[in-house]
This record gives sequence, structure tokens and C-alpha cells, in this order.
Amino acid sequence: MSSNIAFIFIDFKKLRSFSLYFLLISLVLGGCYPESLNYRPGWGTRWIEGTVQEESGKALESKNFIVVLEYYSQFIQFENQSPLYAPNARLVFPEKNGNFRIEFDLEASAIELVFVASGYDMQRFRFKRQIGVGELRYDARLNRSEDWGNQFLLQTSPFLENFILEQRYKMPDAQQLFLGDWLDAERRNIAGKKQS
Repeated sequence: MSSNIAFIFIDFKKLRSFSLYFLLISLVLGGCYPESLNYRPGWGTRWIEGTVQEESGKALESKNFIVVLEYYSQFIQFENQSPLYAPNARLVFPEKNGNFRIEFDLEASAIELVFVASGYDMQRFRFKRQIGVGELRYDARLNRSEDWGNQFLLQTSPFLENFILEQRYKMPDAQQLFLGDWLDAERRNIAGKKQS
């Protein structure tokens, strides 16, 4: 009887110390993120939600989408090198008011969100899964591009074309088709503005 009571007491002590450790990690992590990021404590990050707007807080004037890259660690690791990660890509389309909610696969070790809109600078947000962080909230504020034509040709277009050309990202066919159509429409708009 006394051994059973002692066993329960030991388990309770372990649970209490783990709870204190969990609380300490949550408090420390609170100061490690930019102001545009808030989080709720939890065991594992499952969701990222937020809004996409202009820097001024107004709604974007063009439709936008989010490229979601989830990184899965591989078992292969060469000597004196960092571990290899296999990325999977997909698109998420925010609601008309700019709100979005993205599921973070529990098997992925990191996630990157790239916010894309016609006429705006791309914005990236990367997060590595951490103990003690439950749900994340990230509000993206996009700046208007000073020279959208050049930025599109030098940065946005090459970045998005990777997801069409490189099959390693495993982006669904319908989303690859959307990217191709979006890129073609932007090229036509830019060419039309140059001619006029």
C-alpha cells in the first residue's frame, strides 16, 4: 500500500515540474516574436490564422493568395551538414476581408507563408514548430511596390514558376494551373501598361 502511494506521489511531482517547465517556456517565448505575431499556449501548433491587408490597414486592391510551404525532415543527414528537409507546397486563398486560417501539419517541422498580391511586395513568414506554442496569429501588412513591373519579372515570377516547374513541391495540378494563369495575366497587364 505504501509503495503505491509513493508511486502516485512521484508521478504528481513529475507532472507538477513538467507543468512549471511548460509555463516557463510559454512565458519566455512571448518575447521572441515580432509584434505582428501572437500565439496561444498549447502542446503543438496546429493552426495559423490572421489577416492580409495593406500597410495602412486598408483592404488590398488586388486579389491575393498565400503560398504555404511545409517542411518535413528527412532521415538522411550527411556528416557535418544540417538535416535535409522535403518541402510540400499548396495555395491558400484568404477571404474577401483578408482573413485566413491555415492548418499546420503535425508531421511538418517548419512552415513558411509567402503572401502574394498584384502590385505589392511579397512578404514571407517562417515558423519552426516549438513546444508550448499552440495556435499562431500573424497579420501580414503588404507594402505597395514602387516598380511592380521590375519586381514581378525579377522576384515574384521566378519564385512562383518554381512551383510549376519543380514537381518536388507536390503542389496540386489545379493550383499549378492557377499560378500559370495568374502569371500570364500579370505579364499581359504589365506589357499593356508599357505600350500605353
